[in-house]
Amino acid sequence: MGLEEIVKEIEKKANEDAEKMRNEGQEERKTILKKAQEEALRTRKEITRKLEKEAELLKRERVISVRVEEKKKLLASKRKILAESFKQAEEELRGLGKQEYMSLMKRLLVSSIDSGDEEIVVSRRDEAWMKGDFLKELEKSLEKKGTWKKIRVTAGLREGERGFILKKEGVHLNYTLSSLFLLLREELEIEVAKRLLG
Repeated sequence: MGLEEIVKEIEKKANEDAEKMRNEGQEERKTILKKAQEEALRTRKEITRKLEKEAELLKRERVISVRVEEKKKLLASKRKILAESFKQAEEELRGLGKQEYMSLMKRLLVSSIDSGDEEIVVSRRDEAWMKGDFLKELEKSLEKKGTWKKIRVTAGLREGERGFILKKEGVHLNYTLSSLFLLLREELEIEVAKRLLG
């Protein structure tokens, strides 16, 4: 073999090796590129999934926040309506004529007096209204109930207050209209709150 043939053989071998290396490099490049694309796709999907999850969470939080605000507004409206209704009812009761008011007082007193030893504390106006026939009728009703004794009525409520306080053995039972309305209002507000929030 001549020198020329040896050089050609070396060139051929070098070309084959170079071609083989180039092919291997391209295959490795394709593999690396494919892995990078797969990783990029996986990362993109993961980021998209996280963003969608966060967006859904934010949407739910906004919906919940809006609902809470709506419930607060509804509760405030119902409280306002309730307050106006109670105010109107209390004003109507305070504005009752003498006959209607005394009839109401008699029913409340008959149902509240259990021993006949109670002292009835009222306003000056109500004390004046109770003198005479009213006290006689009340005593007759209590006698039928079996709790009659001489009724003691004193003026001790502030002027303008309606209703009465029963005093017996150091116990004061408050049947003033303002107290009764306050109790009734608290009970109704609790009921309204249960219905709204429950």
